[in-house]
Amino acid sequence: MKIGEILSFEAPRLIGRYLTEQTSPQERELLLAARDAVLFLSESGQDYRFEDYRRSPDSPLSSSRGETSVKTLLGEAAGLMVRIRGELHSPEEKELASVLIDALNFIASTGQHTAFEGFRRDALAARPPHVVASFRTREEAEVWLANQPEPPAQGQVLVAGEYYQFYYFRELNRRGLRPQFTLEMLIRQLLEEGPPATVASFASDEEAEDWLAKQLAPPTHAFLLIAGEYHLAVFHENVHHRSIHPISIVKRLEKWEREQGT
Repeated sequence: MKIGEILSFEAPRLIGRYLTEQTSPQERELLLAARDAVLFLSESGQDYRFEDYRRSPDSPLSSSRGETSVKTLLGEAAGLMVRIRGELHSPEEKELASVLIDALNFIASTGQHTAFEGFRRDALAARPPHVVASFRTREEAEVWLANQPEPPAQGQVLVAGEYYQFYYFRELNRRGLRPQFTLEMLIRQLLEEGPPATVASFASDEEAEDWLAKQLAPPTHAFLLIAGEYHLAVFHENVHHRSIHPISIVKRLEKWEREQGT
């Protein structure tokens, strides 16, 4: 089984067996931390880096001091998984428990406490997913991906303001890009929370774009009213990208879902 499948599906499934109504609040917190550890590695595309770590756990890693509370959580979660591994009988389940233990130790030893904490916080909030880069055209994105010595196993980039997922299969040295309905899904999620509250209203797209460009510290996302129509303004601070999208783009997702029969 590939490491990506283990991180995304098999290891979290093992955790799910222990999350019951009888689970104490303390154990639930530790089990969720273990589950989030493997999901964090998967979402951040660290499949192969983690796989290499498991093969050579004593190799030097970039370490930094993390928040004491996060370090404690990681350590206690690893301790619980060690206990659970001792109670398991099948070699396959023991190996999944080992993956969870190693994931927690990997995050701690590579000093990713802040990133892990941010991942857990953002997972609970409706906000634009993280992107690693922004490009004007798909061709620029493909050149960037082709020139990466060893890119993450997966991640997201912006192409002309639209989300694309990139992927990398190390075993085949295959890499590529595919468009995603990320913004559409975000808009639908936000609309499910109720009618959007707008932060500003404009007569034209140009006025709205000028306003967004002049904001010194815009929110990660906010609804605008442009010529009587709702739009979502999005700001990606790490790649210095701002964009505005009509909420009507959610129809593209709905059309695709109808075609897929979902």
